Amino acid sequence: MEIIAIPTNGKGGLNEDISPRFGRCSSFTLVNIENNEIISVKTVPNQAANAMGGAGVQASQIVGMNNANVVIVGKLGPNASQALSALNLKIIEAPDEILSIKKVIELYLGGKLQELSSSNVGSHFGANRG
Repeated sequence: MEIIAIPTNGKGGLNEDISPRFGRCSSFTLVNIENNEIISVKTVPNQAANAMGGAGVQASQIVGMNNANVVIVGKLGPNASQALSALNLKIIEAPDEILSIKKVIELYLGGKLQELSSSNVGSHFGANRG
């Protein structure tokens, strides 16, 4: 069984769009996968979205506290990358285009997404970007 966390725009859910900004997303959609099928979906607000600093690390803690073992991200800075790695989460890179969570899950289950071994943007990438 996998619990996949995806940064989401809006309130989250399968029909919402993936947020390209991990630490500053408004919510996380957590998708429980068993035998390559979606078993359940829940959303949690990202309490770190408006943090003065350290949003990526705080967001990583939220993902970890919700028992995720995979995270699919658009842009991931070095601090968040290190925090997720310390939690032993598998980090998957989402496509650059904005897609629905359902489409991102389909791509992941189809083996179309690549694992990330480190950050893919510099520090403070998502800070102060409305």
